[in-house]
Amino acid sequence: MSRERDRAVSELTFEEALRELEIIVSRLESSDLSLDEAIELFKRGISLSAHCNAKLERAEGMVKLLIQNQGKIEEVPFMPVEGDEV
Repeated sequence: MSRERDRAVSELTFEEALRELEIIVSRLESSDLSLDEAIELFKRGISLSAHCNAKLERAEGMVKLLIQNQGKIEEVPFMPVEGDEV
């Protein structure tokens, strides 16, 4: 993790950021940290969470459904059904 922690959040892939976020949550739950360490990890975790959220929002915007419409393929934006979890 130290290699990932030293990298800027913006350089991480979604998977790398999520993995680091999971490790941070685990460390924060362990309560073996000083207050200063916990605050630093929490700040990093907030940045990682925002990064993951932004990546997911971009991916959602790129998702297209291909629909057969009168013999031609048409791209339409993905719209989740209300009440469905995404």
